[in-house]
Amino acid sequence: METNKPSTVLVVEDDPGARDIAVQMLKFTGFNVIEAIDAQSGLEQFKQNSDIDLVFSDVIMPGGTSGIEMAKEMLAQKPHIPILLATGYSAKAEALLNKAAQSNNIGVVAKPYDINKIPKLISAMIRNAQD
Repeated sequence: METNKPSTVLVVEDDPGARDIAVQMLKFTGFNVIEAIDAQSGLEQFKQNSDIDLVFSDVIMPGGTSGIEMAKEMLAQKPHIPILLATGYSAKAEALLNKAAQSNNIGVVAKPYDINKIPKLISAMIRNAQD
């Protein structure tokens, strides 16, 4: 793998404001970023872009597919892809996160997340997946 190539992160977030913050934060810290507005478009982007190094996704999204269901489908296609899920607390999110905790490749952060810590966490998850 090229050492100078920036890592590519797929950001899946239905809230335009939250998505914009995540995208700008990641671009500012040197990542290539691909955006998706829901789980279905996230899955489409994932299938079309083989160079995605990590998926950063909301958990609860419209359209009937949660971030966790999307993550499981992505892991079925690419078992070592790291996935970072972000969620505000809700009973539904907690139940979904309990399922996600069973996968080694899935990390979880609470919203609102610290924009100074997320890029470091993402870099560490990508490094761990490559080892």
